[in-house]
Amino acid sequence: MDAKEGACSLRSMADAAGIPSKRMYTLTEIAHATGIPRSTLAESVRDGDLKAFMPPGRKRGMLVAPEWFDDWMERGTAWARQPSCAAAR
Repeated sequence: MDAKEGACSLRSMADAAGIPSKRMYTLTEIAHATGIPRSTLAESVRDGDLKAFMPPGRKRGMLVAPEWFDDWMERGTAWARQPSCAAAR
């Protein structure tokens, strides 16, 4: 099953949380749908790990495409599975 279609995709988690499907989600919506703290998402955006978009003319309301979030989650999951990372815990 493709991550974009799986039970752990942002679209499916948003749907389960009652958030309508859309092209992009705010960090607050993602936090609500996934349980990941908004501060963690914002830090990942600041660090350049999670791709996000700030619409022109706005100072707040960073947006993330579902596929960007799914890619970020997949990279994090792959990192966590590495033996060197598991030993560090």
